[in-house]
Amino acid sequence: MRQLIPRLLALFKARSIVGQKTRRLRPPAKGAKSLRRSLPPPPIFFGRSRSILLDEVNPIMHPKAYRQHKSLPPQVRLPDSQKTRTISRDGTVEDDVRREMTSEERVWWANPYLRMLSTPIRRCAQSSRYLPSDFLVRFSVKRLPSPRTSSKRQTYTLVPDGLQHPKFKGLDSRRGHYIVCRRSAMKEFNKRGYYHRLLSATVQLPSSLPDYVGHLLRLRILQELELLAERLQARPGEAEESQLLRRLTWREFSAIRAGKPLQDQDAVAILVVPPLNRDPTTKKQPAPNTSPLPEPPLEQPTSFKRDVLPLSTMCHALSPEDYQGFPDVITPMKVPLYNGVALFPSRTQRAALHERLCKLLMIERRARRRQHDRMSTIDVDDSQPTACRLKGAASPAFLLRSGAETVLRADSVPLAIALWRLRMWESDNWEHGQGTWATVL
Repeated sequence: MRQLIPRLLALFKARSIVGQKTRRLRPPAKGAKSLRRSLPPPPIFFGRSRSILLDEVNPIMHPKAYRQHKSLPPQVRLPDSQKTRTISRDGTVEDDVRREMTSEERVWWANPYLRMLSTPIRRCAQSSRYLPSDFLVRFSVKRLPSPRTSSKRQTYTLVPDGLQHPKFKGLDSRRGHYIVCRRSAMKEFNKRGYYHRLLSATVQLPSSLPDYVGHLLRLRILQELELLAERLQARPGEAEESQLLRRLTWREFSAIRAGKPLQDQDAVAILVVPPLNRDPTTKKQPAPNTSPLPEPPLEQPTSFKRDVLPLSTMCHALSPEDYQGFPDVITPMKVPLYNGVALFPSRTQRAALHERLCKLLMIERRARRRQHDRMSTIDVDDSQPTACRLKGAASPAFLLRSGAETVLRADSVPLAIALWRLRMWESDNWEHGQGTWATVL
């Protein structure tokens, strides 16, 4: 050891890296891979003196050379490192350069319903209809642990798969089965025994499966809120011009309940989530719950003194005068209004929903304060008394917006899609084999 240490010190001194260029920890960003390339000229089949097979490149012997590929899709915001070069599969630089979306393309991208219609087409296992995957619920078959008996018969069950965000949980199985996103359709699926056709072995369908699907759909909303908060923190600029989430004043909320239009063409959803009261027994507010495991059923169901509001209603976003001069086939734009108590019956999940919405408001408020060095007078705390419901004060209604300018800051469309999927799942009046595919949506 005494002889080794001096040798190591001499070796380190000889190989000193002082004054040399160190390697960067993060390599430079590479351009996107493009399959698009220039095609050879179209072949001529008539008036030839020799066979087309003798050409150096011909569509019979080299069909891949004439295969067309799409250009790279546009992005909402493109880094400067990807605006000048694009690397193809073989490593050469091509002319197919990524581009940013135009203002019209951003309007299409900010529409949650167009985004849902553009998802991959899948086949419903019950109705045998082909629908976009966002209008379906994905299930996978999972084998149950075999009991400690002499029977060698394996038992399988259906479990929801792919309902959570991929950041939190991936797919359990590569093979999936799709059912239309309706709770009543799931009951029909169990009643008619469609699931026996999925496997030759015994497939069990637990009675708590529809409730578990609803729990995961609500969990997806909480996950999208968390991811939206991270995206807003990464890009806090332009908060005053393009707000993603804000509270409606009591004047605006009263006008919506009276049937008046909202007068906001970027509105995609309204969530009415009042703060939760303290538990009368423990005198504490419920703790937020974001666990993927379903909650145990309550021994005593919650009773309401008033009539329970519907889960969602539609309100007008613009007045009918704004549609003058348009064809009659264009229906007036409507915005779904979600009631938090009916949307999240569980108090712990509703507490998590209210907590994440308030966190988003705080991020927006801080961004506006950095921009104008002031606090907004509309977004107030929940600690103010209920009697202080001034017309300019904040109401428990949260307005979610998505437009051509808001997508430059953060994408709120996944949250609007998650809310709409829960609305579809909890809707009733689904009938088998009647109407068109749009009736199940």
